[in-house]
Amino acid sequence: MSLSLYNLTLEKGGAIQCCCYGSFSAAKQHEMVCGRGPYLELLRFDAATAQLKSISMTHAFGTLRAIAPFRLYGASRDYLMVTSDSGRIVILEFDALKREWIKVHQETYGKSGVRRAVPGQYLATDPRGRAVMLGAISKQKFVYILNRDSDAKITISSPLEAHKTFTLTYSLIGLDVGFDNPVFAAIEVDHEESDEDPQAPDAEKHLVYYELDLGLNHVIRKSPWAEEALDTTASMLLAVPGGESGPGGVLVCSDNYLTYMNPGHDIIREVIPRRQDMLPTNGLMVTCASLHKRSDRYFFLVQSEYGDLYKVTLSVSARKDTVNQINIQYFDTVPVANSIHILKNGFFFVASEFANHKFYQFKSTEQEDDSVIGAMTVTQSSGKREIFPLFNPRPLRNLQPITDIESLSPLIDLKVGDPSADSEAKRLFALCGRGPQSSIRVLQHGLSLGELGTAHLDGAPDKVWTIKRKFAADLHDYIVLSFPKMTLVLSVGDTVEAVHDSGFLRDASTLVCRTMLDDSLLQVHSAGIRHIRKNRLINEWKAPGKRTIVAAEANEKQVVITLGAGELLYFELDQGTSMLNEVCKKDLDREVACLAIGPIPEGRIRSRFLAVGFRDRRVLLLNLDPGENMGTLARQSCSSEPHGICIVSMDTEIAGSEQELCMYIGCVNGVVVRSVLDRTSGEITDARTRFCGVKPCQLVPTQSGGKTAVLVLSSRSWLGYFHQNKYHHSPLASKPFDHASFLSSEQCPEGFVAVTGSTVSILALERVGDCFNQTTFPLKATPRGFVKHPHYPHLIIIETEHRAYTDEEKQGIRDKLRASIAQEGDVPEQEEDLPEKDYGTIKAAQGKWCSYIRVWDTEQMVTHDLIELEENQAAVSIATCTFHDTGGEVHLVVGTVKDFIPNPNCYSSGLLLTFRLREEGKELDLVHKTIIDGIPKALHPFQGRLLVGVNNKVRIYDLGKMKLLRKCENRQVPNMVVKLTSQGDRIFAGDITDSVHLLKYSKQNNKLSVFADDSLPRWTTALVTLDRRTVAVGDKLGNINVVRLDEHASEDLDNDPNCDTGSSKWLYDRGFLQGAPQRLQLVASYHVGSTVTSMERTTLVTGGEEIILYSTISGSVGCLIPIRKKHDSEMLKLLEMHIRQESPPLCGRDHLAYRSYYTPQKAVVDGDFVETFSTLPYSIQTQIAGDLRKTPNEVIKRLEEIRNKVL
Repeated sequence: MSLSLYNLTLEKGGAIQCCCYGSFSAAKQHEMVCGRGPYLELLRFDAATAQLKSISMTHAFGTLRAIAPFRLYGASRDYLMVTSDSGRIVILEFDALKREWIKVHQETYGKSGVRRAVPGQYLATDPRGRAVMLGAISKQKFVYILNRDSDAKITISSPLEAHKTFTLTYSLIGLDVGFDNPVFAAIEVDHEESDEDPQAPDAEKHLVYYELDLGLNHVIRKSPWAEEALDTTASMLLAVPGGESGPGGVLVCSDNYLTYMNPGHDIIREVIPRRQDMLPTNGLMVTCASLHKRSDRYFFLVQSEYGDLYKVTLSVSARKDTVNQINIQYFDTVPVANSIHILKNGFFFVASEFANHKFYQFKSTEQEDDSVIGAMTVTQSSGKREIFPLFNPRPLRNLQPITDIESLSPLIDLKVGDPSADSEAKRLFALCGRGPQSSIRVLQHGLSLGELGTAHLDGAPDKVWTIKRKFAADLHDYIVLSFPKMTLVLSVGDTVEAVHDSGFLRDASTLVCRTMLDDSLLQVHSAGIRHIRKNRLINEWKAPGKRTIVAAEANEKQVVITLGAGELLYFELDQGTSMLNEVCKKDLDREVACLAIGPIPEGRIRSRFLAVGFRDRRVLLLNLDPGENMGTLARQSCSSEPHGICIVSMDTEIAGSEQELCMYIGCVNGVVVRSVLDRTSGEITDARTRFCGVKPCQLVPTQSGGKTAVLVLSSRSWLGYFHQNKYHHSPLASKPFDHASFLSSEQCPEGFVAVTGSTVSILALERVGDCFNQTTFPLKATPRGFVKHPHYPHLIIIETEHRAYTDEEKQGIRDKLRASIAQEGDVPEQEEDLPEKDYGTIKAAQGKWCSYIRVWDTEQMVTHDLIELEENQAAVSIATCTFHDTGGEVHLVVGTVKDFIPNPNCYSSGLLLTFRLREEGKELDLVHKTIIDGIPKALHPFQGRLLVGVNNKVRIYDLGKMKLLRKCENRQVPNMVVKLTSQGDRIFAGDITDSVHLLKYSKQNNKLSVFADDSLPRWTTALVTLDRRTVAVGDKLGNINVVRLDEHASEDLDNDPNCDTGSSKWLYDRGFLQGAPQRLQLVASYHVGSTVTSMERTTLVTGGEEIILYSTISGSVGCLIPIRKKHDSEMLKLLEMHIRQESPPLCGRDHLAYRSYYTPQKAVVDGDFVETFSTLPYSIQTQIAGDLRKTPNEVIKRLEEIRNKVL
């Protein structure tokens, strides 16, 4: 069978490329829409949990270029306008009921793909919602007029052209002109003269206006400042409020300056304050900005490349038509962002360029600025002297951090490690971030929990419940703990205290307790039933004779107990008398293991379903309707003895369907069976199994996001829940619980009371819907790579930062700058150094490097050793190697380059640093340095020696006493070797631009020879071998390709006896155009959408499916799963084809074209796209499933099984 793969995204990319603010789901909502690669995410702040909640995450299956909100005049909600690589402009409306985006309009304007001459890179809307302008980087611009028809539906006009040849656009915005003709402003460069005449002066930037004449339906291009060019560094425009709110016009952001420009108004320019430790030669660039506008005032928050925020206001005349001055004040410092937004409810969102995104609350916006500590006189390149105010960053004064959104971007490298001591799943170690924001993150499959409180008891409870005083109440009042011979009742409030007047029997072990419909309390213990009525009267029912109750279950009106030997007794609550009456009994003649009663449906007075689990591995569904005498409705067999049963009403993956009645069965062997019950007949269908651990499974009904969920307790705790219209069954990232119960209180609206041994904890879910939880450890500089110690739980990490100083150099620079400024006056000293992670650091000149080698313990999460490299070395590669004749001792080799300048490539020499690992791998001892004549971009152990990629050469080194000894080399790789791996005597070398080359090492002649290469160029960034003739290649353009050597050629090479002597034609024959003798064949190709940074062949759970795990620079983690059965492969491909026809992507991109960006999609099924089957209307699901000869539930079940093989 040919290769067939199934792609799944396990962790969505965290990088936010574009973001906008508006009210999309309802009026006066404060929401952000974020473009995260191919995803559109709607975020809303939840004040109850102080978290930013993801309301909707939609895969657009395309590259989002720009998004912008607009609101038609008089409307209360915003629409979303999106441009992407589809070449179409799409208008979306959010359906709050379905929690999904609805496509309102789609208009084609250009070719697909991201092209410089196709509009969509810039998107500007008129503040009154009357028009929108799309701009390309080069030449083209379109204007669309927006309106309503007679049915109040939005309409969009034909495009009006505003093209200008030989023009480059740097920024495009819509101006606030009130109800005058819409006007758009752009920074443009006319490069016609410089293109035609190389001796012509450099092209100048100009501010250009485009006015849409609504009467003539025509766009007019204006250049009010045609004779006065902008600063060459001008890069951003900000629209100043106009009409009745302000003077209008624009603020032009350039290096070091903000400039106000408006036709008929003088140009006003103001200097941006800079940090005290900035070098005078460095310019200060504005990266993003946000406008806060009220009816009576407005201001801008502008951010610099260092992360400093400046509050910008305009001093205007009384008539608000003349600007007198631009006021710029230092406000606060936050991480450098791609986008910032001021929310009207007093919050501030920062979409960080790197690392986690931030959410703040304003404490003040009117505090007096006292941050300026001096001034610096700088001579510009034009000869003009300018005075720059200086300040030092200070701790946050105006902003208060609220919460973070975790982001792995940029994800530089990823490796799979061993499970932790308290978990069965393997951990992922990821190198993330840049500069001071760098970190290593430990990813573990599961939902993260926050601990709100914990207490230690004298004994170990065997059960826990939470109950309310009144049935209709929203919050719980009591926590009930059952011990072997007693029951403890605790109150829930600001403090947790013991309660002695609850009415519960305290000297007996409790089997079941709950609040009844009439606000009475129920306690079932081994000797009987205790009914504590609302008026505090207590009714007791005692078990007949000396018999004891062995199992019990209850809902708000019904109680079922078993007395052993299979005798069931059924009670019902009489609401008229508030008495618990025995209704019937039944002898089943089998030992009962567990019971469950279904929830009472709305509009009915009882549940008709009772599930009984027996020790003979069977479950019976009995009828509780009057007169049925608990007759049998259905049967289900289990793989082992049932340990717990739970019947709940849950959402469904079938779009448009009502809630399903689901029955969960937890078995002794750790398997959970989830089935669907027919509400009318009781038929059991759609049984799905999941292995949850090696211990018997307990089932606890709970809530997540206001919806019913089920908590499964085994050797690992799991939560089954619905999130964004999809069912998830995720583990909890914590130690396993012995017992648990759902808790809702003022401090914890949705949480758990969990018991582990004698410890009771109150826990709350932090981020529902995430696949992995993260633990972060900070690093000093940008990580470039890492390796695992082959014998000990240690990681060795190389960190390298360009334009960076050492700690001593930075302190010396600060002291020198402070001393020079202090000569001009009394300047206060900086009391403390602020953390560089939040406030940035000093930037050095190009070619200045700082590098570290770190030994990090994966169990204790501490650094054992940290070595700083000297002589301006930049660490670029790392590998561990066990050289032969060293007695199995592990050595570490780090490749560095001295005095490296990236563009153009310039360096003094390369180095190979060899270290010995001492003290169980915790410490590094330098053995020797080896000077080489190139950049060692790739290292890999090979047969007791070391493979090194030096520029375009592949070399083999052995360990010597004074240095590494070069044994042989091959110079046939075209450009630069960036990746190396091996299988046996075959070496796979990844070239930076020319894909992968296969080399064979001849021991007899000590030679390396290229015998196969690829027919297509690929910018290699990751390699992983699948077998001796197959390799998967990830490239810079976001593609994963699997290439394979022909089977007959591989066999001939292995069987040719001349290969060992080096005289074989397979090693010396030249192929077409002087290529290798053999060509690799493309067997699979797939576009993932972002640069692939790592690939590994691994399993994520013990005994799980072997996969290709990959990561991308945007922070996403995905996998390629092999499809081993031919009928599964055909079914999935057919399903993918049907979904393409019935449900094209949201933003108009052709799905097949998107996954075939550079080479046609081949032998890979898009699992993310196929899983959208569950979101389709039921009629379309039925139609597609019918063509596959399956039911919709069977299709969804099969997709779920494939995902469960991985995690």
